[in-house]
Amino acid sequence: MVNHRSSSAHPSGAFGARLGVEDREEAWQRLSAEQFDVVVIGGGVVGVGTALDAATRGLRVALVEARDFAAGTSSRSSKLFHGGLRYLEQLEFGLVREALRERELMLTRLAPHLVKPVSFLYPLKHRFWERPYTAAGLLLYDTMGGARSVPGQKHLTRAARCGWSPRSSATR
Repeated sequence: MVNHRSSSAHPSGAFGARLGVEDREEAWQRLSAEQFDVVVIGGGVVGVGTALDAATRGLRVALVEARDFAAGTSSRSSKLFHGGLRYLEQLEFGLVREALRERELMLTRLAPHLVKPVSFLYPLKHRFWERPYTAAGLLLYDTMGGARSVPGQKHLTRAARCGWSPRSSATR
């Protein structure tokens, strides 16, 4: 558990500077006795990043981890900031806008040194109906702000696709 800005905090500024088994009971007691602005469950890269972000904004933060820091599921996630494209098909326009705003903040203000656009191929199995369907969805997405800080959609022919990705030439 990490507690930033506590009156009895470790001199380093974080209670969690001591991570031994003997400190665990004291940490649990503090968690139930003190008030925190944010409690983060999970000490993987996402949880620790969330806790760090909240602490740097001046919030009192508790971080709870079952095992060891960075031992869990976030170590196996893709770490991609998406703009909510999958929500578009579900007609969740509010979630799309929220995801795009968050991605835009990360790309331009909060962490431009850490976040970089990544291109990807979206293969079509049934191009006669999937291409207009996907193109319309991506056009709406780009219009909503998806192409603000990242390049908009591009359509590739099979030949162009093979030149874009060395591995794809084998799957012609």
